[in-house]
Amino acid sequence: PDDTLIYSAHWDHIGSQVHADGRREVFHGAIDNATGVAALIELARAFAAGPRPRRTLLFIAWTAEEKGLLGAEHYVEHPLSPLATTVGVVNMDVLSPHGPSRDVGMLGSARLDLLDALVDVARQAGVAFSADPQPEAGFFFRSDHYAFVRAGVPALTLRSGLDQPQGGSAAGLAAMVDYLAHRYHRSEDQWQADWPFTGIARDLALLRTLGHRLGNARTWPEWGADEPAARVRAHSADQRR
Repeated sequence: PDDTLIYSAHWDHIGSQVHADGRREVFHGAIDNATGVAALIELARAFAAGPRPRRTLLFIAWTAEEKGLLGAEHYVEHPLSPLATTVGVVNMDVLSPHGPSRDVGMLGSARLDLLDALVDVARQAGVAFSADPQPEAGFFFRSDHYAFVRAGVPALTLRSGLDQPQGGSAAGLAAMVDYLAHRYHRSEDQWQADWPFTGIARDLALLRTLGHRLGNARTWPEWGADEPAARVRAHSADQRR
């Protein structure tokens, strides 16, 4: 119980803006990141209903992600549980509200055991893993998990899959590009009544299985040997049994 696994999402968005003509524009943030917060709440509800893993789970909603990961940074500086015995962080940011894809992914291309565990859980459920199609966009460095990466804690942000039953990966990529061009960080990022959320539900089942696997294990996920975070993590190795 002294070991901790964190699930997280950021609850803030851009807020509102008053234009010169007096018009107030509200940035609703339905996908970024009400999807992640809803996922966080549902995961907490599912784990609370039991069975519960032996390791401690924390469900944290970060503030001020849009201002520069400030909430997550504050936690890293003032953790509720030691970072040395934090098993890992699974962050949820900008999830697809549509139907299930045939794959799942993460932001960026870092190598870590936490990702290997997610890939294995997905494979056993018949879900493939796909690499980040736009690592050059730098989203790996712009989501809350990165505050933990810098501190050496194994961490990743889940990315909704792109391989759609209708249209394949091309359709998924087109939908992602359309969102980034027309709704991301815009007032148009609003809830739509026809969203089924079944893709998020499927992915949360994977994350719940991942949590039970990591939460009942005695092993510690590590970084790939050539990852910069591995050197930071190594400083606290003697604190992990």
